[in-house]
Amino acid sequence: MDVHGVSALHHLNPTLIVQDVDVKLAQLSTEYDRIVVLYGDCGTMGGLDEVLQRYPAARPAGVNCYEWYVGDDYQRLQHEQVGTYFLTDWLVANWDQAVIRGLGLDRFPWLKDTYFRHITHLLFLRQHLDPVLAETAQTIADYLGVPLEIRETGTLPIERVLLEALGGNAPSQGFGSDLDPG
Repeated sequence: MDVHGVSALHHLNPTLIVQDVDVKLAQLSTEYDRIVVLYGDCGTMGGLDEVLQRYPAARPAGVNCYEWYVGDDYQRLQHEQVGTYFLTDWLVANWDQAVIRGLGLDRFPWLKDTYFRHITHLLFLRQHLDPVLAETAQTIADYLGVPLEIRETGTLPIERVLLEALGGNAPSQGFGSDLDPG
């Protein structure tokens, strides 16, 4: 299996997700018989799936990676804790670049309430046991003025959706995750 990426910062402008994945698939489809795009819809409003139909490519079901990490709890959380804002390791580590600067909060701090007024709870879906990320997540919660919940997910949920998309069996333990038992 080979991994080829596009910028995660495209989440700030989902049309760039569609454009870059299209370009990447055009390049890779001549080299591979099967391609799995490990990307949720992430705001492309179906545009990503339209691109995938033109190539020997598929993506795991689900609107976003948060759904992959939370699994069956995602729909329940969406209904029971409507104001939940999800964080992953990447988003916590890149908060300043992706959110503060990416949304212009460094230049227009008054927009914080506009963007986050309905957030009542932060759920950090932590893939790796990194105390610095936990501290940063708490700083983000303090900044937003909401409580923080940390759920240890490891990498197993992403591995499962990837293997399912490849048509294989999901592992019972993650590959190299520091959250695995034993």
